[in-house]
Amino acid sequence: MSNPVQTAFDFQRTVLESSQRMTKSTVDAQQTAMTAFVDSMATVEEMGEQNASMTQDAIHSYFDAVEEMTPEDNEMDFTEVRELVDEQFDAYGEVSEETWSAIHEALDEANATFEEASDEYIEAVDEGFDAYLDVHEEVGSSAVEMAEEMESTAEDIDVSAP
Repeated sequence: MSNPVQTAFDFQRTVLESSQRMTKSTVDAQQTAMTAFVDSMATVEEMGEQNASMTQDAIHSYFDAVEEMTPEDNEMDFTEVRELVDEQFDAYGEVSEETWSAIHEALDEANATFEEASDEYIEAVDEGFDAYLDVHEEVGSSAVEMAEEMESTAEDIDVSAP
C-alpha cells in the first residue's frame, strides 16, 4: 500500500511539471505566432505590389480605350498622360519599397527581441520551477518520513496497549 502523503506530493509534482510544460508550450506558440506574422508581411507587400501593377495596367487600358474612341483627326496625345501615370507609379514604388524595407527591418528586430526575451523568460521559469521542485521534493521527503514515523509509532502504541 502506498503512503497517502507520498501520493499527494507525487500528484503535486505532476501538476507542477505539467504547468512548467504548458508555460513553455505557450511561449513557443507565441514565438511561432510572432514569426508567422513577420513572415506574412512579405505576402502583404507582394499583394500591394500586384495591386499597384494591376491599377497601372487598368489605367493604361482605360487610356487605350479612350484613345481608340477618339476621332483620328483629334490632336490629343495620350503618350504624355501615360508617362505621367508611369512616373507617379514609379514614385509610389520607390516610397513603397523604402517603407516596406523599414517595416521588415523593424519587424525583424522586434521578432529577435521577442525571441530573446521569451528565451530568457523560459530560462527564468525553468530555474524557478526547478528550485521549487527541489524544495518540494525535500519537504515531501520530510513529510513522508514523518508520516511513516507517526504510523510506526501508532502501530507500536496499538501493539503495547493492554
